[in-house]
Amino acid sequence: LVQATASSGTAVANTATNTVTWNGALAASTSVTITIEARINASGTGATILNQATLNFDGDLNGSNESALRSDDPAIAGAANATAFDSNMLVVPTMNAVWALLLGALLLGLGRVRVLREGTK
Repeated sequence: LVQATASSGTAVANTATNTVTWNGALAASTSVTITIEARINASGTGATILNQATLNFDGDLNGSNESALRSDDPAIAGAANATAFDSNMLVVPTMNAVWALLLGALLLGLGRVRVLREGTK
């Protein structure tokens, strides 16, 4: 878990427990968008990632959140299904420090060649 934001109310990311808590009020027929940024470690490559929210709310309007629901993936038949995705689809190649230095040296070298060619015209 990296961070969380919300279009209204307050989203708080707790990186120690990998949970996001949103607090706010919604009028009838309105919505909130909660954006959660997470990073999958290299050891998670190839794993199926499941994500599901628990919603606690005031069902009887007495000011106390006594009711709860689980989020549901609308693409899966049934109720309270976690959203799943394959982490292989999200792998972004990175380079280590050695390759970064080699790339930098190559770019500097190409820049020097261009400067030298421009100087001979």
